[in-house]
Amino acid sequence: MNTRIKGVIFDMDGTLVDNMHFHQQAWFTFLDKYGVIVSEAEYHEKNAGTITEIIPKFFPDITDAAEIMRLGLEKEEIYRNLYRMEIRSLPGLETFMQALSDAGILMGLATAADRGNIDFTIDALGLRRYFHAIIGSEEVRYGKPHPDVFLKAAAALGKDPDECMAFEDSTPGIRSAIAAGMKVTGLATTHRREELDAFPLHAIIENYVISDPVGFLNGSS
Repeated sequence: MNTRIKGVIFDMDGTLVDNMHFHQQAWFTFLDKYGVIVSEAEYHEKNAGTITEIIPKFFPDITDAAEIMRLGLEKEEIYRNLYRMEIRSLPGLETFMQALSDAGILMGLATAADRGNIDFTIDALGLRRYFHAIIGSEEVRYGKPHPDVFLKAAAALGKDPDECMAFEDSTPGIRSAIAAGMKVTGLATTHRREELDAFPLHAIIENYVISDPVGFLNGSS
């Protein structure tokens, strides 16, 4: 018998908001400032993990933790300035979350983002009241695809991983949630549906316009 879903854990970028092209624009603006030239393919290859894991991939000669953090914060400030006037949630998200809240299903956030981007996003969207746990890059040692962030979010909700469903858009994030032992719904924002089909997902969705949110969690895909 399948375990009933009692907790939902959302990724943030690409999952609550369709914003990854703004992050990409910010990265290229930031890297150009420092004379770092990368192809789009190289950018996508290196852009996984927390900001302090990513910065050394583009700046391999920089090993000082304070300088890595400074560069990371600078990149994220560029991103927030680019996205500030454009930020909006994916269609149906707040209605979906309200239905889960009404049903007593706890919700958490598990993201590679730092606290600055977390606060920027969930407060701009007015969603903070729905989250019973918020786990970001400062709370984990290893970023996605390591399962740390999802395991910590489940523990903070007081739920076993197999009682939780993760909502994720990226392939490292999906691998992270699967490794944590959760069911996963994929968001076809950052990747095409056919790319997500490679994973054993509960469902693939493009937004949260779902007629029966609670039934969706526990029904078949």
